[in-house]
Amino acid sequence: MFNLIKADLYKLKKSTSIKVLFILCCIAATIMYVISNQLTKGNLSYDIVGFGSFVTDFQMITLASVVFIAMFICSDFDNKTVHDCISSGYSRGSIVICKTISYFISILIFLMPYAIVSIVGICSGNSFESFLPSVFQSIMKNDAEISFSFMVLLKIICIWITIAIVYASQISICLIIAFSIRKSVIVISLGYIINATIAQLVKLDNLSDIFKLTPFGVDYSKLTLEAGASVYGNFILISVIFMAIMMILSYLSFRKAEIK
Repeated sequence: MFNLIKADLYKLKKSTSIKVLFILCCIAATIMYVISNQLTKGNLSYDIVGFGSFVTDFQMITLASVVFIAMFICSDFDNKTVHDCISSGYSRGSIVICKTISYFISILIFLMPYAIVSIVGICSGNSFESFLPSVFQSIMKNDAEISFSFMVLLKIICIWITIAIVYASQISICLIIAFSIRKSVIVISLGYIINATIAQLVKLDNLSDIFKLTPFGVDYSKLTLEAGASVYGNFILISVIFMAIMMILSYLSFRKAEIK
């Protein structure tokens, strides 16, 4: 299985698509930074919040990750890479695990610009407006007026990894779609629609208690620079359990499918 992971990491390194998606995330993070800052100065109208919400980490990571899963997994079915792995003796379970690991690494990469702008925001001393429940916007806003230090850097790194696990868990539904349907266009369309729909359902009072048991219902406002270890642990535990379930369902779907 180590060889599969190594091959996927090499593919990530050489992939043009992941580089393009990363650049888009860099641009989006920069725009989010500027909008958050300019809103506090009165240089922008709050009408721009609609556009600003699209460039926040939640929206961009969802879009980039769904596209990545579709291209990364479906392309391996198209070019027979998966077939070669199976014929070489690798189990379908190991393939699902390796693809999930690679997918999580891609989310870490896509989230990196947001972690960086949050650090820049704290160091700049500027004021910022948080117009969505975005963890990185909250860090930039810095209501507690925490000064940047090595410990703060470590906390931001911990938040970066934790929120990557949460996002990876939320979008892991797309793994089932990718291993079942294997068509990029369908995976992108269906995956994004499902995640957008769930994001709206979470707001319903009748369903909020149920979604609290999933990564979709986590309270982002708790994940701050002042958060204790229990907050990180709760976020990670809920997300890992949910993602494990999605991986099992992906494997069951993949195991029953014919590879032609």
